[in-house]
Formats: sequence, C-alpha cells, structure tokens
Amino acid sequence: MDPISISFSFVGFVIFIIAAVSIIKSTNHGAIGKFLWFLVALLLPIVGPILWFLLGRGKVRN
Repeated sequence: MDPISISFSFVGFVIFIIAAVSIIKSTNHGAIGKFLWFLVALLLPIVGPILWFLLGRGKVRN
C-alpha cells in the first residue's frame, strides 16, 4: 500500500473512533438509537461519522 492510502485509512479509523465514543456518550438517544447510529458510522466509513456529527448529536442539553 502506498503512504496516501495508509494515511486515509488511519484518518478514517480515527474519525470512526471519535464518532463511536461520541455516540456512546450521547444522552440524546436511547440504546436502539445509539446502536443504529453506530451501525451507520460503521457501515459508511467516512460519511457515517460525518452524518453523526452533523445530524445525529442533536441539541446539546445543559
């Protein structure tokens, strides 16, 4: 593999891990919602976590 492919793979993995932690810690969704968002993030490698950060987190409660 060339260095660019490795770099993109690493960035995608880091984004997924950050999204997964954010999904797990979210108080705006129940267990089923978290599971579904986790599947979206897992099955859509770059797009899924971006969708989570743009649409899934919802309004942050104080």
